[in-house]
Amino acid sequence: MLSSSQSYFARPWEIMKIQRDHKLGKDGVRKRVDEIADRLCAKYGLRSSWNNDCLNIDGSGVNGSIAVTDETVDVDVRLGFALSMLEGTIRTSIEDALDEHLS
Repeated sequence: MLSSSQSYFARPWEIMKIQRDHKLGKDGVRKRVDEIADRLCAKYGLRSSWNNDCLNIDGSGVNGSIAVTDETVDVDVRLGFALSMLEGTIRTSIEDALDEHLS
């Protein structure tokens, strides 16, 4: 399991995983995740929709999810080959958004 501030990315066909701990409660963190998703969707032209406690995100060359629990936010993102060239930028955007909105 990843620690509260870990992430990794191996290859374009593998999943980039980012996990953050929070103390906002599930309802509070869902609101914050909505704010994060709105920002990332606007920046990268993505679509998002909730399915229970999991926000699914997809777009051209990317799909993933943001799962929320009472204590953690788990982000799983799969990038297509072209977007894998921007993996560092995308990962940094996600991590910065999480750190900003969950603190």
